Amino acid sequence: MNVTTRDPETRMRPALVLVAVGTLLLVVAGVVAAVLVAGRAATPAEDGSGGSARPGDASSAGQDGPGALVARATGETAIYDDPLEQTPSGTVPEVTPFGTETVMLVTENGAAEHDGWLEVRTPVRPNDATGWVREDAVEVDEVDLAVDIDLDGRELTVLDSGEELLSTQAGIGEPAYPTPPGRFYVTDKLQTPEPGGAYGPYALGLSAYSEVLTEFMGGDGQVGIHGTDTPSSIGQASSHGCVRISNELIEELAHMLPLGTPVTIS
Repeated sequence: MNVTTRDPETRMRPALVLVAVGTLLLVVAGVVAAVLVAGRAATPAEDGSGGSARPGDASSAGQDGPGALVARATGETAIYDDPLEQTPSGTVPEVTPFGTETVMLVTENGAAEHDGWLEVRTPVRPNDATGWVREDAVEVDEVDLAVDIDLDGRELTVLDSGEELLSTQAGIGEPAYPTPPGRFYVTDKLQTPEPGGAYGPYALGLSAYSEVLTEFMGGDGQVGIHGTDTPSSIGQASSHGCVRISNELIEELAHMLPLGTPVTIS
């Protein structure tokens, strides 16, 4: 396992990875987002929105929804299967494979069940994997935005503190490569080298992985939300698992949604 952190802020700022043709290949299962990164680690941008929880207030805010908590590791962070365990089961690194700061979404009961500990969703297989981190080993921010993806209705909805902010048609995985259901969150925000290409101007990597594809064009089947150069595919079941929306909207979401934004697929 592996996840990361960032310095404390009074507002949680989404990391928008600036990408150009280079060496790192991003592959998300879906119409895979193959993004080549310039010959350096991707750099978080400073624009964005979101609130932050005050130190010591982790147990007072909601999780996995309005007021969801996001844990940012302050370095390589130990992950435990249970707070009573003496030995960690793994660690989370400071950045994702794409150079984005790594974040972990705190679960619904993760800030209240064990004092001094947080149960978090980790961005690794299997889907919905969880673990425990020491509260003093991470920094905690709060986000008010959330995304719901309705597979039957093929619709993506953005919520602000539980209230619908916007809704749009979305393309989903075809029957052979279904978009996995579950509780996930935004792990990466990448700008593609070809805004008019197959993946549009931006791709949002999720903590979700294809349940069919364990390898896709050199990647591990990570699912994402991205744009498309085929608008007619929006509203259809035609991808390899990723969610497609219009190029205009994916650009808006890339600037709007902080890292760690909860994404529910059902």
